[in-house]
Amino acid sequence: MNTNCTVLETAEEAVHPVYLPFTTSQLRQHFAPVARRSSEELERHIQYFTESASRYTEFRNQYPSRHGRALKLLKFPCQTEKDERFWAASCWLTIFYDPNRVEILSTLMKDSFGEQCQIPGIKDWQECFCGELHLYFEAQLPSPRSYKEWLSKNMKQRNLIPYVIEAASRQDDDYEGPTHVDAILLNADNGFAILIEAKVASDISCGVSFDLMRNQLARTVDVSLESNPKLPYPLSSRRADRTLILLQTPEMFRNGPHSRLYGWLMNAYRLDSAALHRDLPHRQSSGIREASKRLGWLTWEDCCRVLPSSCKWLSSKI
Repeated sequence: MNTNCTVLETAEEAVHPVYLPFTTSQLRQHFAPVARRSSEELERHIQYFTESASRYTEFRNQYPSRHGRALKLLKFPCQTEKDERFWAASCWLTIFYDPNRVEILSTLMKDSFGEQCQIPGIKDWQECFCGELHLYFEAQLPSPRSYKEWLSKNMKQRNLIPYVIEAASRQDDDYEGPTHVDAILLNADNGFAILIEAKVASDISCGVSFDLMRNQLARTVDVSLESNPKLPYPLSSRRADRTLILLQTPEMFRNGPHSRLYGWLMNAYRLDSAALHRDLPHRQSSGIREASKRLGWLTWEDCCRVLPSSCKWLSSKI
């Protein structure tokens, strides 16, 4: 990947000029390397974007004015307007390929974590982003072995469904698959990384098959605390002690956090590490205290104010 370029030059048509102003060949470069990911699976990711964008464009051409149209008519073809995959790809690709991306990213980090960079061994926010920087979508980070071992001993305290508990008796069951991160920014030179959990209208999930009390935010924190040297490069270069987590949502939910489960959890986890330790009982409290400091809440509007082209659909409203 060319990490020093701005906007790649190509004659290929952009997927969608507002919600994803990049071509499919550009987008294809930014799906995380996964050992088991086949070319067919990668193409399915690309197909999701192209089919959704085509459906949206065709509908807008057919109905130039949507005022007064029934919601059931609008919901499926206009899904792009609330689709987290489109929002995240458009926002972060635009920032990534901007010639001033180091300054833009540094500003966003200051908005989310404060003026001073607290990453061990890194002097300032600019240093986090200088070097071999990568952006990937749909990265898969393995579930921590310590959590799966703990869950195997505490299954009945975390689940009450008989068939699930019975299935858990299998000796070869992993209990939890890899966590899919919406986006990851990763500097292969210094191991700095940001795991991005993107939300538009949806909330976080609050359980997995074997653990009904495992919420999505705590799960992301948990995987961030493990380095993954066995993953394909450059994911293998990520350092757990230099990994931040960003929850990215509309500003209305950061202003009204009570309306979403993630709002309650983010404020609790950041203010009191004991709340995070409660939801990650297999972790040592010392590591949890550090993880609590590495949680940030960014909004789409924050990105739009710093770089309006990153969220064109919002730029006229801010």
